[in-house]
Amino acid sequence: MLFRNIIYLGLALLMLCGGCGLHEGVVLKESKSTLWFTGNTQDALVYIDDLAPISLNNSSGSNPVHYKISPGRHSIVVKKSGKEVVNRNVLLGSGITKEIQIP
Repeated sequence: MLFRNIIYLGLALLMLCGGCGLHEGVVLKESKSTLWFTGNTQDALVYIDDLAPISLNNSSGSNPVHYKISPGRHSIVVKKSGKEVVNRNVLLGSGITKEIQIP
């Protein structure tokens, strides 16, 4: 019985003191994911969640466009000339790149 109590006391002390300073001095890099818009991106407006639209215009209209975003669940809507051409819900992990094909 005494031996068991000593073991429990030792485990309790280890749990109390073992976590101190676990992340002290460690700098965690901010995690980002990437949306990769491919296809005909000319005149495309992208709506991510309920944020202001993002224009994908570029010089040729067909080059891939990359957009950094926080990991998590997002609603992606792409409109061209006022018409919705893409409507997707995506779940992005940290450091993941997800391709969104625009017709």
